[in-house]
Amino acid sequence: MQVPCGSAYLRGISISSALECLALGPGRRHAGIICYAVLVLVFAAYLNFASADEDIVTGLESYLVFEEAVYFEIIWPESLMYTFKLRQARDFGSKFDKVYQKVDMVLTDPEEACQELYNDVSGAVALMLRGGCSFLTKTKVAERAGALAAIIADNDESNDVTMIDMIDDSTERVVSIPSFFLLGKDGLMIRRQLRFFNSDRAIIKIPVNLTGKSITSTKRPPWTVW
Repeated sequence: MQVPCGSAYLRGISISSALECLALGPGRRHAGIICYAVLVLVFAAYLNFASADEDIVTGLESYLVFEEAVYFEIIWPESLMYTFKLRQARDFGSKFDKVYQKVDMVLTDPEEACQELYNDVSGAVALMLRGGCSFLTKTKVAERAGALAAIIADNDESNDVTMIDMIDDSTERVVSIPSFFLLGKDGLMIRRQLRFFNSDRAIIKIPVNLTGKSITSTKRPPWTVW
């Protein structure tokens, strides 16, 4: 028999309500043993979630907890007015020292940004595509072109959940701008919409502080899960 205990019980659940949840139907006399085992597993899972780098949902009020993630919002075009999740490079680049309320995010040309860029990204956030060279090389190209930061979208356009750790390529080069990984599905949808408007840039706010905001107040892209 399937026990109707959802993830909402991970926090704030009482032992009495857990017993009530588990002691259903035939086998009720074994509920105490079963409940004990389940509670141990739930507690272990909670400890694991609480120590993870990924952002998680905690509490009955469904507040968001953020660790390693960085977020930005698209202000224009309106069809992309969502909050997007990024992962900062693990061991190269810098962090933002201010919030940019309105700044251009420009698609690089060429897309993979493994060579000097043909278009102007100075004073903007450069959005490029993974592949062809290292994450560090792409960030270095963006920095030389005068970009404020580099966002590297996964070249797996179906990727709507897996965040990649971007690491140094062991060339001992130094970059002084922030560098971030973006899900492939997000990158695809952004490029597709900008091309629809015959534009190579969006207007964004970055970084966005979501600490303490509820899920329902955060406008996440409908095609990704986080």
